[in-house]
Formats: sequence, C-alpha cells, structure tokens
Amino acid sequence: MRTVPRVACINDLSGFGRCSLTTALPVLSVMGVQVCPAPTAVLSMHTGFPQYTFLDLTDSLPDYFDSWARLDFDWIYSGFLGSLGQIDIVKRFFRAQKAKNPHCRILLDPVMGDEGRRYSTYTLELCDAMRELVAEADVITPNITEACLLTGSLYCGECLHDAEAVKLAGELMQLGCSAAVITGIVQENCIGNLTYIGGKAQYSAVHRTECLFSGTGDLFASVLCGALARGEQLADAVAIAGRFVSEATQYTLHMNTPAEEGVVFEPLLAGLGGYVK
Repeated sequence: MRTVPRVACINDLSGFGRCSLTTALPVLSVMGVQVCPAPTAVLSMHTGFPQYTFLDLTDSLPDYFDSWARLDFDWIYSGFLGSLGQIDIVKRFFRAQKAKNPHCRILLDPVMGDEGRRYSTYTLELCDAMRELVAEADVITPNITEACLLTGSLYCGECLHDAEAVKLAGELMQLGCSAAVITGIVQENCIGNLTYIGGKAQYSAVHRTECLFSGTGDLFASVLCGALARGEQLADAVAIAGRFVSEATQYTLHMNTPAEEGVVFEPLLAGLGGYVK
C-alpha cells in the first residue's frame, strides 16, 4: 500500500500567471501528495493576458498516457482541456485507470468560462463533450457559469439563494457525476461553495474580497484534490480549500499584486500541510 497518494494532474502549463499546473504542483506536493503532471498545452502566459504563445499538446497525449499504462493512480485531477480530441483522449484514460484500479477517483474541474461567458477556446461542441466527461467523474467543481453551461440553465449572476444553488446542483447530478461542488456563490459579503452528494447539500462560506483574481478556481480545486487524496471527507475538503483560497486572496490584496498575476499563495504553503490528516 502506498504511503504517499499518487495523483495524475491533467492541465495546461502557463509560464506566467499563477494557475493550472504551476498552482497544482506545489500545492499537492506540500500536502504530501505525489503529483504526476500531464500537460495539455504550454502557454507563455495564461489567456487573461493580451499576448501569449500557445503550444497545443493534443497529439502527444495518447503516447504520454500509453507510457503510464503500468501505473495506477489514487486520484485523477483534470483541469483545462483545449480541444475535442483532448476530451476523448482523457475519457479513455479515465476508463483505463478505473478498469485497472476500481478505487481510483476522478476530480474534474470543467474549465469552460466565468462571469456568464464561455472562454474563447470553448465552442458549443466542446461544451457538449464536457457534459459527457462529467459523467465519468466522482467530483466536479464548476463555478456558477460552468454549472449553467453544463446544465443549459440561464445565468443570472453570482448571487444564488440556497434553493437556487441546490436546484442547480441537482441538475448537475443528472449528468452522471457522483458529487458536485458549485464554487463562487456570492451571498452578501461572503463567498461560498455548495457541496452536493447523496441527495444532501452542505454550504460553506468565507469572507469575500472585492477584487477578482485569476486562478482562484485552480487553487481551490488543487487544495480540494490534495485534501481528498489525504483522506478528508468531501464537505471537509471543500471547507479546507475555501479557507485557504480566502487567506490567499486576502494576502494578495494586502500585497497589491495585479489581479491578472493570480493569487499569491507561495508564502502560505508552509501552513497548508497542517490542514490535512
């Protein structure tokens, strides 16, 4: 039995701007997890900057995953996928790992959009394919925009009453996932996350900063994955991730860091390991 949980992390690598793999690698490592990256693309900067280079790694992914055929993972954490081809490749990897190790769990962060808009890379065809990938997942972590895109619901902003959030979570469950965590729900001066599993909902909230920083979704999902891999229950792992993102955003605000550079979490990493068992 492994003493160190092993996680396959499928995401892009952005050279500047704290997000995706540059967030997941240090976070999961400090939480005592062996993180094995599978890059879907390499960018010089994340797409929130006006200029960046983009190297699509779709063609390399089949051989990459084939070389992992003898490995098994405790968790697979999948983030940004930039093409239809990648979604199909990742789906096959999910199924191969589940067949090899029935205890393998999948955390899917469906990176599709924010603030009511699809990202420029996400076509309607890609959205349809992502719905199919959701059916393979044990846990999904959409923000409100992504939850609406996945369910075909009308986006009415980030402020959701409890009943509205629960209804949206129930619609996500109908896509076939085992649990849903809707992130970024605004209620007055708080921002919260709704955990929905086994027909029951649980809401956890933290103080909301006024500034919106890039990469908070990646940071949340990375901490969540680390906590789950270390054995935390889902609702507890969501609370851990929410608290850490809140601390990091408040610290970033205090440091006057430009929002597009992402959340300054590095000085806080040393304390992150203490969150988990």
